[in-house]
Amino acid sequence: MPSTAFVILGVVFVLAALLLLAARRSSSSGRPGLFAREEEEHARDQLQRLLADIQELSREHVARLDTKIRMLQQLLAEADARIRELRGLAAQPPMNPPAPTKPSNPLHERVYALADAGKSIAEIGGETGLERGEVELILGLRKMQP
Repeated sequence: MPSTAFVILGVVFVLAALLLLAARRSSSSGRPGLFAREEEEHARDQLQRLLADIQELSREHVARLDTKIRMLQQLLAEADARIRELRGLAAQPPMNPPAPTKPSNPLHERVYALADAGKSIAEIGGETGLERGEVELILGLRKMQP
């Protein structure tokens, strides 16, 4: 989690600053106490500012993460709702489309009636004015109908 990383980073900075302060103390032990106190106060002020900056950064990142978590939870809720909707649709029996009604073609009906009466393709063509191939096609379509 990024906010944890920032806290750890802050602790590392604080420890580094304390180590630097301890090193300065040991090197400045021969100097008068006034300078050592000023350096100590300056280091303490820097540490306090650093700690405040780290805390502010942590708060900002936590707030951003909270916002993103809320957005993700909302998206998950919407996705779950859509999944339920799709499952409900899949559970419904499929609707049978209405059987197409075939428009009756008077010419086709006449060709069929003549063929049922025993007329030949040439005779049907002569009576209807259709070519032989057209008559054969119409009679072939009749065989394909369920």
